[in-house]
Amino acid sequence: MSESTIFWDQLLQLIDEGRVIPVVGQDLLKLDESGGSQLLYPYLANRLAEYLGISIDQLPDGGELNAVACRYLAQGNPVEEVYPALKTIASTLETLRVPEPLRQLAAIRSFQLFVTTTFDGLLTRAVNDVRFGGQARTRVFAYAPAESEDVPADLKSGPPVVYHLLGRLSATPAYAVTQEDTVEFFHSLQSSTGRPQLLFDELNRNSLLVIGSSLSGWLARFFMRMAKRQRLSAGGRTDYIADSAMSGDPNLVLFLTHFSRGTRIFRSGSAVEFVEELHARWMQRHPQTETPIQPAKASTPRGDTGAVFLSYASENGAAATAIKDALEANGVDVFFDKEELQAGEAWEAKLRRSVSECSIFIPIISRETLTAHRRFFRVEWNLAIEEALKATFAAEESFLVPVAIDDTPVNDPALPAKFHTLQWEVLPDGRPTPQFITRVVALYRKHQKSLTGAS
Repeated sequence: MSESTIFWDQLLQLIDEGRVIPVVGQDLLKLDESGGSQLLYPYLANRLAEYLGISIDQLPDGGELNAVACRYLAQGNPVEEVYPALKTIASTLETLRVPEPLRQLAAIRSFQLFVTTTFDGLLTRAVNDVRFGGQARTRVFAYAPAESEDVPADLKSGPPVVYHLLGRLSATPAYAVTQEDTVEFFHSLQSSTGRPQLLFDELNRNSLLVIGSSLSGWLARFFMRMAKRQRLSAGGRTDYIADSAMSGDPNLVLFLTHFSRGTRIFRSGSAVEFVEELHARWMQRHPQTETPIQPAKASTPRGDTGAVFLSYASENGAAATAIKDALEANGVDVFFDKEELQAGEAWEAKLRRSVSECSIFIPIISRETLTAHRRFFRVEWNLAIEEALKATFAAEESFLVPVAIDDTPVNDPALPAKFHTLQWEVLPDGRPTPQFITRVVALYRKHQKSLTGAS
């Protein structure tokens, strides 16, 4: 690479000091499958077009998904059908190998906050694979105009964070697929009340490292201006760009040259080549931190000592899964796999052990649970109530955390009397709130400290 030694030294020093935030985009999502290399978004666009019955002829580079959506709309179809269709075809992403550039970025452990302009979970998988052996420890948050999540206040001390700036894969229009979506996201992000304030505090305090984001033209200008919170010509920090869409836009480069003179543009290769060089140079400076980047290990059954136990009726599986995913994204072990628990003749003994060893027991309450019959979740509830009454628990409410996912009243006579006296959480349809996550994470961490003897 022909970039000067000063360029690399300055960037690496800032990274070592924890003062750089990578902004990662679709140009790093390089899939190396048996059929050769391909970027993820064109791959998804081709599969989406096939699913929707749309022609894939002459899809524009970098705008494939938008083009497929536009062709579907041109046939008189509603745009709302595109998002669940894309989620359906993207369900196979878990079987794809995590792109190497993402794994190389994840290996640079001075990066604590990653911002991504993509909706997939590959960056989160990369961080979990490289830093946690495949365990779900990375905290994940996403922005959407209708529902803004913010980064946690303990950003520096907790597990790493991946923030989806343009939304996260969903069955609803909560992530950017079309150009109109992107415009709406940026319009909303410019609102002082709608944007995630803690995230933008971090973007303002630190240098940006924009890598393969596919932002260009005015979108790039607006993003850099929003992050800086003042005129770009006012000076201050140094930002870095390794992005073909931005560096290949002569008008944008001229604008940055005149009005953002602290911005350094990598011109010696692609975003993938930049990450490869950055990773190699960082590892040279930190040889003791280098660990082999291996594929994620197969997950082990949950139920280990200290996990959070989710108990739910089978009819409420979707809500339980949403709660599980949110807790795991915040570094919480969750016991969830009933299928394994029921296998074999000694399932009740296994169940008793799992309940007795969990840190928090969360019964998910709904109209479907208003029964006195000996359903499986009722057995779990009874065992948990027995555990809560033991003297080892200083406070029952630190162990039993009921969650209502509909309008079931606290005092419904079909529920155990013990539940009537506890502090409930109300999460309609299982949508976790920041307050709920904060409460469970705090209880979980307190229990983990007690296991290790930490004060």
